Amino acid sequence: MNEGFITNLIRNFFEKDHFPKTQLLFRYWFRLEDNQDEKDEALQELWEKSPSEVTSSTLEDLARLQKRMYDEQPLFGRAHRLLFRQILKYAAVLVFVAMSSVITYYVTRPSSFQFVEFSVPYGECEKMQLSDGSTVWVNAGSTLIYPIKFSADNRTVYLSGEANFSVTKNPKKPFIVQTKHIDVQVLGTKFNVQAYPDMSYTTATLVEGSVKVNEASNTAKSYILKPDEQLTYSNRKHNISITHVNALKLTSWNKGYLIFQGAPFDEIVTTLERKYNVHINYDAEKYSGGSYYGKFNPDESVEQVLSVLCKLAKNTSYQIHGSTVYMHSR
Repeated sequence: MNEGFITNLIRNFFEKDHFPKTQLLFRYWFRLEDNQDEKDEALQELWEKSPSEVTSSTLEDLARLQKRMYDEQPLFGRAHRLLFRQILKYAAVLVFVAMSSVITYYVTRPSSFQFVEFSVPYGECEKMQLSDGSTVWVNAGSTLIYPIKFSADNRTVYLSGEANFSVTKNPKKPFIVQTKHIDVQVLGTKFNVQAYPDMSYTTATLVEGSVKVNEASNTAKSYILKPDEQLTYSNRKHNISITHVNALKLTSWNKGYLIFQGAPFDEIVTTLERKYNVHINYDAEKYSGGSYYGKFNPDESVEQVLSVLCKLAKNTSYQIHGSTVYMHSR
């Protein structure tokens, strides 16, 4: 991408109206860390030129942005943190940037594609079907962006969160799942991708068939997975490991099961929050460093799961007040 290209795109967006598909794609693109310095500089220039008058509407917009940032499921954190640091007079611009978009460089060409944003709230998981017949289970707190009709040469979707894919075979049209840190490419198979932005890692787990995984920042290097292999990408350290797992069990969340194999305590808590739509308060430092194993059935309530978790953690009890859970050391 030429130097200054992103700057021109962002500047151009504020001068023109764009189709909904353009706005949808930017929600995904803008939050990625790629070319972040140039994005920051372009936004700073826009903020400096924005009107300084604060109206009641501006304050209402800021309140909505704050709610989206702190009360709802986080998306790509760096961009949101950057926006919130700015002073109040830029609130209208911040909301505009957070909720709308500029188009990415590769979709500036004329196109008839229309994109759909499929989001699943906490406490639910939903099944949907793509235009090629592939089926996708989308987990709680996840968003899948996909075209109504795929292009002639590939089938690309964009994921933030977790989804379980059963892809219709088509050797002439690779199926690609793009996330913030890794891209997963297949011709037809069953696999799971977990890419929640508030987690410290991204995983691809193969149930059957074969998949090729690339780092989003280094497409030249790829990894081929075999069934019952899980690739884990560290979002912080930027390294990759591949381990042998029971893929069918680990990806059975779409049937209501929760299975943890050597999982850290914070991962279990986050998973329970998504599944049961609760907020769990606990001492993160106390439970750091441990690894926990457990399996929970679809019909188990949040109280039953918490009781087991307290036994695993030892000397721990819990209280529930509405949708908030408090875990205490005894």
